[in-house]
Order: sequence, then structure tokens, then C-alpha cells
Amino acid sequence: MEIGGKILNNTTFGQLIEKLLYLTNQKKGTLAKELGYDISYISKWINTKNLPSQKNINQVCKVTAQFIVRSLNDGTRQEFLDYFELNDDIYNDEDIKRYIERGLKESYTVTAEMKNMSIYRDTYSEEHSNSVTHINPSLRKAYLNNDAEVFFKKNGKLDIIISANLYNLNKDDKKAISLMKKTFHNMEPNKAIRIRFLMGFDRNSKDIIYNTILVINMATTYPDIDFKVYNCEVDPNAIISVIKDNTFHSAVFAKDKRCLFTTMSKEKNVVDEMYYSLSDMLRNQGVKVFEEIEPLKMIKNQKYIQYTMGSDLRWLIGSINELLMPEDLFMEIGKMAFGDNLEIMDELQKINLFLQNVTYTSNLKILIYESELKRYISTGELRFFNIPVTLSFKQRERHIEYIENILKESDKVDIRLVEDDFVEEFSHNVNPSLYLSRNIKMTTVHPSEEVNNYLIIRDNEFEDICSNLFDLLWSKKEDVVIKEKEEVINRISKSRIYAKLINEKFN
Repeated sequence: MEIGGKILNNTTFGQLIEKLLYLTNQKKGTLAKELGYDISYISKWINTKNLPSQKNINQVCKVTAQFIVRSLNDGTRQEFLDYFELNDDIYNDEDIKRYIERGLKESYTVTAEMKNMSIYRDTYSEEHSNSVTHINPSLRKAYLNNDAEVFFKKNGKLDIIISANLYNLNKDDKKAISLMKKTFHNMEPNKAIRIRFLMGFDRNSKDIIYNTILVINMATTYPDIDFKVYNCEVDPNAIISVIKDNTFHSAVFAKDKRCLFTTMSKEKNVVDEMYYSLSDMLRNQGVKVFEEIEPLKMIKNQKYIQYTMGSDLRWLIGSINELLMPEDLFMEIGKMAFGDNLEIMDELQKINLFLQNVTYTSNLKILIYESELKRYISTGELRFFNIPVTLSFKQRERHIEYIENILKESDKVDIRLVEDDFVEEFSHNVNPSLYLSRNIKMTTVHPSEEVNNYLIIRDNEFEDICSNLFDLLWSKKEDVVIKEKEEVINRISKSRIYAKLINEKFN
């Protein structure tokens, strides 16, 4: 039977003991007497100054659970069930006892890990096993992150391989995986962290918008971390992760995407075997989804021109950049970004001419985040070939007026505004960008001090998924996308005029 109930991710062993006593109107002394301990021990557990010994924890959890269940009465039982989100129609006393006992063991494990105690096997009485299995899967995320952090602090490096069909997971697990990169970045961003993600795709997924934007966010944020995504045929009902030389984690799912159980092992032979098995799978079956290219190489190798020469141009502009810029301003900003590099300036001249004479007069579909447009008009911050540059108000005014003129004069260039987030859960993320043509599809990382790469999509399956994504956003998201030309012109014009007034008043 699935334990269920409230997930207590951040609850320490002492906090849970204290809450159980409070809900049953019991005192520390009564529990101490039941356990055969001095009351000072219970106080130290609650204050997290100490914990029961590994040798005694199973008995402590068992006796405490029995004591708490016996203490429930008509006045406290419902409050107890409500707090832990347990259904009174399902949970009898025996079920509640098992729930409490398991919760205490899990909180003990988390608390001990926080205190850097190695207790997995002793806690679960598995002295003769090389793994621990958790029926309640809520702690697997905490374990993986904690194991990674502890190992990184000790060794100064981290090498992780993850295998998961991201499109097939429930949203909680998707979010947990997507936030891992941020977690590792916050440890201490440097080149010693490497993450390789073996991911299965599903172009028929019902939630193509959520899933694809999630992948783009994962690939483009925190670029200082060495993070690679591979398309690979992986088990759709399992998540496998290995921290090299440290820990192996796995989770198994039912068809309804509910996690059945998780397994963890620190046994060296098991960890090594899984790491090298996944490495072999990556090498022999994996297709790298993104190829990283620096802006200078994009320009020098004429990759950028190759992109603009493609037909069926479609842009999702999450950050204002060099596109839709008047000819003279383009070269002005080029000099700001690249200085006196004559070779680059010559290539920029070619790109500029091509954009003016071909791209802006051809059939072109453009989605621009309205919030980003307003931010740019106010601050002047844009990415010129993904290099952060700040423009004067006069420069950005010329830029915006040029966009307005294209809208007014061209019947081929269709510009629409995105006035809200396509996925509410991503409202605090960087706006996704996507640049599609018949022959090249790409995005850009969110620039850091050292990394500002383009990401060329190399996997055919993900190329198709990104094309489908844009088409969905363009034609199906009428609640988010403003498509009437007059309304778009009006909003852009008002933003420009408002920013001009502010600029004139304070400058």
C-alpha cells in the first residue's frame, strides 16, 4: 500500500517528534518514559543537538509510532489526519502507525545527512545489502542534491549522468530535474561540474509547450556549468542518476506516472557499473541535442548567414538583439561589441546587407515578448550576437522606430507580441528564445561573464518538436499572443513615447 500523506521535505527528526507530541497533547516526559530514555535526550532530539544512535533508531521509531497512535482520541484524531493530509476512510490505526514510523525514519535520514552522518544502511537495518529502497519516494530529490553537494565540497568536482524520459514524467519530477542545474550552480559555479542528460523525447506529447520550453530553459540557463543534453532511447518508466565515484539513484514509475519506489546505493562496484553503462549508452546511442558555438565563430564561419539564407524564418525573441535594426545602427553597435576587429566588421557588413535586402522583405514570422520589449526601451540593454550591450536612448529610439516602420510598410513581415508567459510556472525564468529556418534551428544561452554561446539544434527529432512548438504558439495561443497589426503598432509606439518622456525628464 502507498503511504501517501503530506510530504515533509524540510522536516527534521526533532521537528517531527515535536509536532507529533503537540497534535496528541502529549509531553516530552511521557514519551521519554515510554522509550526508557531521560527527558534530556528527547529535548536534544527536538533541538537537533543530538540524534538517537543508529543502533537504536529502528526501535525508537517503532515505539514512538505505537505511542502516538495510542494517544489519539476523538478530540485529536481528526486534527492529526488533517495535518498530515490522511484520508480517514482509508487509514486505520495500523496504517497510521506505519506512516509515522516511516516518516520518522525518513526525517532521521535527512537530518543525519544534514549533519554529514553516514546512516543509510543502519537506519533501515540493511547491513548486508548494498542499497536502500524507499517506498515513499519524496526524499529521492533531497538525497540526490545532498549527496552531490557533500561530494562536491569534499572533492571539488562533480560528474553526473542522468537518464530520464522528461516528456513522460509528472510535473513535480520535471520541475525537480529542471531545478538541479540551478542547485549545482549555486554550490559554486566552475568548470569542475559536469552533467550529462540522456533524454527521451515524445513529439506527440500532450504538453508539448510545457515540455519543450522546459528543455530550452535547462539548456540555456546557467551556462557556466558543463551541461549536455542527449537524445537517447531511455526507459520511459524510470529515472536513473549516477554521481561518479559516489552514489547511484533510481526511481521506478507506474503507468499513471506515480513513483512506486526509489533505490539508492553507495557501493563502489554498483556505482561504477551504472556510471560506465550509462557512459556506453551515451557514446553508442546518444545524439547530442545542442552544438555550442561562440558568437565570433558564428560570424567568421558564416553560420549566421547560412541561417538567414534559409526559408521559413520564424523567430521567438525572448531577448532583444541585433535583429530588426536599421543599417547604420547595426554597424554602430557592431563596433561597440567587437571594437576595431576588421575581419569581424567586414563579416558584419555582409550580414547587415543580407538582413536589410532579404530577410526584412521576405515572409517572416516574429513573436516578441512584450515585457522584454518594454525592458529594452527602458534600460537599453540588448544582446548583439548574444554579447550584452547597452544602447543610449537615441539609439534604442531609432531601433524601435525602424521596427514600427517595418510593421507599417511590410505585408510580408508579421510581428506579434507575447503579452504573458506561455507557461505560468516559468514566469520567473528567462524568456525562451528560438530562431528557426528551413536549414538551421538554434537558440542562445543566457549570457554570463564568460559564456555567451549560440546553441545549434543538431537532433532531428528535437528540431521537429521546436517547429511544432512555434506553430502552436503562433496559431493556438490567442489568449497570450496579440496578433492584430494595429494593436501591436499601438503598443510598441506607446512604450517608446512613454520611455522618451521619462528619458527627457530625468536626463
